[in-house]
Amino acid sequence: MYLSVIPQQRTNKNRMYIRESYRENGKSKKRIIKDLGYLEDYKKDFDDPVAHFKEVVEQMNDDSKSKKREILIRINPESALDKHDLTKDPTFSNRKNLGAAVISHFFYKLKIPQFINSKKRATDIKFDMSSVIRLLIFSRILNPSSKYANYKTQENYFGQKKCELQHVYRSLDYLIKWKDDLLNHLNKQMEKNFNRDTTMMYYDVTNYYFEIDKNDEDDGPNEGFRKKGVSKEHRPNPIVQMGLFMDDMGLPVSYELFNGNTNDCNTLQPNMKIVKKNLEMKNIIVVADKGMMTGDNVGNIITDHNGYVISHSVRGATKALKNWVLKQSDYKFIDIPATQQRYERIKRGRIDDDKDNPRIKIKSRYYPVWVNVKNKETGKITKVKINERQIVYFSQKYADKAKADRQTAIEKAKKFIDSGSTSVESNYGSQNYVHTDLVNEDGELLNKRKVVKPCLDYEKLEKAAALDGYYLICTNVIGLEDNESSMKCKSKFLKDGFFKLNKTVSDMDIVEMYRGLWEIEETFKITKSNLDVRPIFHSRKDRIEAHFITCFISLLIVRLIEQFVESKWSTAQILSSLKKASGSVEAENFYLFDYYDDVLEEFDKKLNTKFYRQRLTPGEITQMIADLKK
Repeated sequence: MYLSVIPQQRTNKNRMYIRESYRENGKSKKRIIKDLGYLEDYKKDFDDPVAHFKEVVEQMNDDSKSKKREILIRINPESALDKHDLTKDPTFSNRKNLGAAVISHFFYKLKIPQFINSKKRATDIKFDMSSVIRLLIFSRILNPSSKYANYKTQENYFGQKKCELQHVYRSLDYLIKWKDDLLNHLNKQMEKNFNRDTTMMYYDVTNYYFEIDKNDEDDGPNEGFRKKGVSKEHRPNPIVQMGLFMDDMGLPVSYELFNGNTNDCNTLQPNMKIVKKNLEMKNIIVVADKGMMTGDNVGNIITDHNGYVISHSVRGATKALKNWVLKQSDYKFIDIPATQQRYERIKRGRIDDDKDNPRIKIKSRYYPVWVNVKNKETGKITKVKINERQIVYFSQKYADKAKADRQTAIEKAKKFIDSGSTSVESNYGSQNYVHTDLVNEDGELLNKRKVVKPCLDYEKLEKAAALDGYYLICTNVIGLEDNESSMKCKSKFLKDGFFKLNKTVSDMDIVEMYRGLWEIEETFKITKSNLDVRPIFHSRKDRIEAHFITCFISLLIVRLIEQFVESKWSTAQILSSLKKASGSVEAENFYLFDYYDDVLEEFDKKLNTKFYRQRLTPGEITQMIADLKK
C-alpha cells in the first residue's frame, strides 16, 4: 500500500488516498483502500499531513503482514453470472479445494515426489508424473471416482498442475512396474519419519468386487484374476482377494492381490515371502485371525523362524482342549493394563471387556501340539510336533453376545419344531440345536424307527453355553524371564520353536497383541466406505493392480492424518471437513471461503494453515501450499 496525493482542479485542493497495487489475470491494477479526504483539511492537526499519513500507511503495511488489514472491495450487486455449457464440461466448478493441501503435506513427507523423479530418470517421461499421482491421491481421498473424472476435475484443487488424460494412464502403467520399490520406499520413510516398527505385523484378507457377471478365463490376458469366490459382502460378482499387512500403529505396510477364488488361508505364505523380501525384513511376528490357523501356515512360520499370534476356535477344539478351557481352578483374575492400544480401542468403542470391571479372567500353559503340514512338492501331509503357548481368557461382553445369538437360533428352532416338519436338513444355524427322537403313535420312545419327532437338543445347548465368552490364543512368542538379563538383539528364534523378544511378555501382552486386529478391520472399512475402492471399473489386470497402488497410498495418508489429529474425529468427519474447505473466486482477485470447524482448526494449530481465513489471495494460497510441502 502507498499514499497517493491527487490535485483536484474543481476545488483547487489535494485529495489523499491510500491505494494498493495488485494483479488480475496477469495485468497490473490499482484499487483504493481508503479515501482520506483533502490534505488541506489536516493542516490544522498536523504540521506535515503527508508525512503523517505515510507513517500510517507504513503501519497498515505492517498490520497487513500480521493479517489485520481491511480493504475496500467494489462489487456490483446486480452483476449476472456467465452461463456455462454443461454439454461441453459437466464437471466444471467455480469452487476450488484447499483441504487437499493437508493431504499434500503427507504426500511430500513420505517423499513420494522424490521417489517418482528418481525413477523417471531411466524413462522417457517428460510430463510431471508426481503431479499426476498427487491428483489421483487427492481425488481418491476427497472425491472418489474414475480416472477420467479425476482428469476432468483436476482444476478443482488449488496448486494442482494441469495434465493430459494420456498422462494419467501412462502414470498407472509405470506405477505398477515400480510397485515393489515404492512399497519399500514408503516403509523406509515410515521407519525414518514415523518410528515404524515391523517386528509385529497384523494380517487379514478382504475382497473387492467388479460390476461384471463372468469370471476371467484362466488362459486369457488376466489369467483368471477376477473370479467368483467367497465375497465378504455376499455379492455374486467376480472378486479379487487382497491380503494386507499392517503395523502395530494401525498403518498399512504392504499388500498383495490374489485371484478371486483363492482361499484366505492360502494367501498368507506367499504374501509373507514377498513382504520379507521386498521390504528387507528378517524375522517378524504375524498376528492373524483363526481363518489363518492351518497346520501349513503355522508350520511354515516356524520353519522360517518367525513368530505367530493366532486365535483358535474353542468350540472346534479337541475334547482335551475344551476340558482344559473349562477347568476353573487354575484361572486367575488380573488388572487390565492401561496400554495405548487399549486406550485407542476404548476411544473408538472397540473394547471387548467390561469397562466397569477392569479385570480379566485368564490362564495359560505351554503345551506340545501336532499340526498337519503339506509337502509342496509331493503333496504328502505329515504330522509335525511344535511347542506352543496357549492363552485362554474370558470376556463377559462376548459371552452375552453368544447367549443372545443362540437365543435367536433357539427361537427359530422352536418354530421349525412347531411346523410339524420331520426333516432336519443340516447341522448349522438353528437346526444345530434340533435332534430327532423315534416314537410311536402315543409318543413313547422306541428303539425301532416308526415316527421321527424333532425336539430341542438340550445337551448340545448346555455344552454350547458352557463355552460362551472364552477366547483361545495360540502363539510361539515368549519373553525374558524374571531377573533374566537382556539380549543383545531385539528378538531371537530358539531351537525349541519359540520366538523370544528382548522384554518380558505376559499373558496379557499376548492378548493385547491379538486385540489389535480390530485396526485392520477398521482399515478395510475405510477402503470400502471412505475411499470407495470398489466397484472397480478397470478391466485389465495391470490397470487393476495400479488402481490398488493409488488406493494403498491414499489409505496410508488417511491413516497418518487420523493419527496426526490423535483420532479425535472419525475418518468420515476428517475427510468431510477437508472436502468442505473450498473457496470461490471473489471480486478483485480474492477467494472466499465459507466453512470452518474443529477439524480444520486442529490443522491450523498443528500445521500453521489458514483455514480460519474467510478470504485469501492466490499468493497467500500458493505460499500456504508451498509451506506444507516442507
